[in-house]
Amino acid sequence: MNIFEVKKEEYKTFVVNPFSGFDTIDFIELNKHKVRDVKYFIFENNKKRFGLVGGIKDGILKFPFSATFSCLSEIAHNNKISHYHDAIKNLIDWSKFSNIKTIRFNTPPVFYNSSHITKLQNALFCNGFKLLDYDVNFQFKLEQYDNYDSIINTDSRRNLKIAAKNNLTIEKSDDVSKVYEIIKINREEKNFPLWMSENDIINTANIIKSDYFLIKNENEYIASAYIQHITKNIVNVVYWGNLQKYDKQYPMNFLAKNIFEYYSKQKNIEYISIGTSTLDSNPNFGLCDFKESIGCNCCPKLNFYLDI
Repeated sequence: MNIFEVKKEEYKTFVVNPFSGFDTIDFIELNKHKVRDVKYFIFENNKKRFGLVGGIKDGILKFPFSATFSCLSEIAHNNKISHYHDAIKNLIDWSKFSNIKTIRFNTPPVFYNSSHITKLQNALFCNGFKLLDYDVNFQFKLEQYDNYDSIINTDSRRNLKIAAKNNLTIEKSDDVSKVYEIIKINREEKNFPLWMSENDIINTANIIKSDYFLIKNENEYIASAYIQHITKNIVNVVYWGNLQKYDKQYPMNFLAKNIFEYYSKQKNIEYISIGTSTLDSNPNFGLCDFKESIGCNCCPKLNFYLDI
């Protein structure tokens, strides 16, 4: 296996189907100002096997440098586990030659493609990478929606009845400002970080298809959600939240049920990812419990590093 550094135009001709929206050239170019240099790699033995894009800053080679995860994009099909190991060995050799101090590799939640991601994670681990974070991702399998009432717990069913008594309604919206305003207030109230500005969301939506939802009671908008189409069959909740003063109207239970219903009716969408509920591997127990209560399952999302 050999590793080649190529120009972005050449990379695009080789990597026809990037692993996710985060691995596309347009997304990388939108965020390239966040690193000193962007590197486009092709891995090849008897045929081109994989593509991979990373960014370098302060001697650290990052996969990704402006997203929640990165992954090898397959060019050839039916890649053996040995091909993954050879690719990572070549990446390490290139990094040593290029005076890289550390490689960081945040892999996707396993459910995105269990075989592909497992082989990548094994290759990283066996080539000396250490586990930095063992995060827990939550996702809902949309084919389960027809049995939603039997999946959720008693408290969630009760909360949905309370939401109905408060005459909550949902709308799919193009009002990014209103969606962002609610999310911003929610993050401030909960003392959670908000990594994206409203302009970041608008600019990213030009590259990664995005949907926006608003929840309204009889008086005002009280909750919202910003969702990205990350792959052809997975959408991801980037941000969602409600105004704290309306907690007892249970808009988040109502929001979850209704967006699950919406995407269950969309062609080819199989999962909605709700994201991780851990920080540096440590669970937010209340958030984990909530996500399970609305019908989600969980899986690992592993972050690796190698000091060279």
